Amino acid sequence: MRLGKSESLKGLALAAIGVVYGDIGTSPLYTVSKCFGDGVIAVDPLNVLGIISLIFWTLTLVVSIKYVSYILRADNKGEGGTLALVSLILETKRRRGHINIKLVMILGVIGLALFYGDGVITPAISVLGALQGVAVAHPHWQVYIVPAAIGLLIVLFWSQKRGSGSLGRWFGPVILVWFCALAVLGAHQIVHHPQILLAINPYYAAIFIMHHGALLVLALGGVVLAITGAEAMYADLGHFSRGAIRLAWFYVVFPALILNYMGQGALLLSNPQAISNPFYLMMPQWLLYPMVVLATIATIIASQAVISGVFSVSWQAIQLGYFPRMRVRHTSSQHFGQVFVPTMSVTMLVLTVFSVLWFHTADRLASAYGIAVTGIMLITSLLTMILASSRWRWSKTKTLLIFGAFVIIDVVFFGVNMVKVVEGGWFPLSIALIIWLLIDTWRKGRAALSAELQKYGQHITEFVEDIATKQVPRVPGAAVFMSGTPAMVPNAMNIYYRHTKTIHERLIFLSIIVEHVPKHNSRNRIRVVPLGQQIYQVIAFYGFTEVPSMHTIIDKMHEQGIPIHMTEVSFFLSRGLPVPSANRYLSGWREHLFVFLSHNSAGATEYFRIPVQHVVELGVRFRI
Repeated sequence: MRLGKSESLKGLALAAIGVVYGDIGTSPLYTVSKCFGDGVIAVDPLNVLGIISLIFWTLTLVVSIKYVSYILRADNKGEGGTLALVSLILETKRRRGHINIKLVMILGVIGLALFYGDGVITPAISVLGALQGVAVAHPHWQVYIVPAAIGLLIVLFWSQKRGSGSLGRWFGPVILVWFCALAVLGAHQIVHHPQILLAINPYYAAIFIMHHGALLVLALGGVVLAITGAEAMYADLGHFSRGAIRLAWFYVVFPALILNYMGQGALLLSNPQAISNPFYLMMPQWLLYPMVVLATIATIIASQAVISGVFSVSWQAIQLGYFPRMRVRHTSSQHFGQVFVPTMSVTMLVLTVFSVLWFHTADRLASAYGIAVTGIMLITSLLTMILASSRWRWSKTKTLLIFGAFVIIDVVFFGVNMVKVVEGGWFPLSIALIIWLLIDTWRKGRAALSAELQKYGQHITEFVEDIATKQVPRVPGAAVFMSGTPAMVPNAMNIYYRHTKTIHERLIFLSIIVEHVPKHNSRNRIRVVPLGQQIYQVIAFYGFTEVPSMHTIIDKMHEQGIPIHMTEVSFFLSRGLPVPSANRYLSGWREHLFVFLSHNSAGATEYFRIPVQHVVELGVRFRI
């Protein structure tokens, strides 16, 4: 049994190498050259040792200690990421209180918005960084890099609709080969110039920091690129165990990265001119083209993982009500987290291609990359600090000593990258701002619409009493009326009853509630409340990573005594279409934005995958 568990853990670790560490694994393509500010910082021995020392200790403190040792503890029933972390804190609030919910929600929404900026830039910078190796061998081929990158990105996004499941099993072995190549190339240079190992001493990092003043901003802006993708190990916690992620990091990823960065530093000690592209110049000419091919494959895999992550987070955001409903295609029957969101895919492709056309090179795009990455890291540290104090019951002293130090590091990196807003940082910030406005507008608009509906709504118990008193005629069959507010009569029922003056023989008021937990206990998924006269209130509970199944809900109803079958039931849905009004809950253009989002959101029929032949949809306009 112990051997079986060990083999299973190794298998998960191999898979984690491909999915979790593809992004951080491709950072050596462009990090070191960016640390020297594109030639602004002198490539002398002391500076080389200082920068490599900064990279080493940043990987150690931020990734090995902060994420691997502490952040991975903050799992929400096995799930990780910003939304899971926010949900975990909200669950703690319900139990114990003493948490500023508004602050938590704001941080969560900002983190979610920044994640989309990261998701757009990662494919662009990774593919550009890999293809730049061609220009090392043939400088006149530089003009073909941008068209080739755009072509690869189009193919990459086009293939998303097929799902990543069929290719996923190859991700681990390919990225493992990549890390082995990183380690071998780095070790080869270290053998020839072992003095680079002095960079392990933090003294050189400290000396570099004290002697470079304003130039330190350029160096730290490059150093942070070495940890891009660290957030992925937490976001992908739900797909792999904590042990597998840690095993992959300490036994494969961390050693390979350190050897390669040390190797690039060793090369610069002997050949400062190699700063133009130390990664590709550290290898012999005959190996250049195979490494370009391997790097391109590795960056495509890294991009694939990030894009899939954006789709998964979008699905979770839709479930929790942050986004309007969008058409979602589930690409795997075994793993519900594998989804394809066509609208998001097209949007990301357009923005990614735009970033390639605007910035042209990985070095220029790196200026835009750091803000989104460091912003997400800072928010994760702040949220985990709140969790440590409230849920883990850490003392204030322990919380401040540990997470206070991490927050200081994150603030420094974020502040350094904010200096680069003009150089390119405006791009991810613009994406984050747009996403934040969409989320905030949608949530406030939905709240306003709900408040408007409440004014004209009727409580379910009152409705049942009216039905009994008036002896309303019944028509044969079973009808399900869906509602977002369990205690109130669904709007579709009000419209139907007002026009027909009848109700069905068996009447079910169904509400599907998505809770702030990744997965709900399947044994308590369905709650049936008989209201008399064959009228029932049914509430189905789901987690934000789960897919509501109408067939399962109907089967559960039948098991709990409601004589109903999927083939004979009719679903009545209302589609509220808000229109602007003088009595505004939202200001001017945001009101029109909410109306636009509402009119273009996917209907419940498609979203809950209800057979269309059983659906009657009733539209009604509301003034907000």
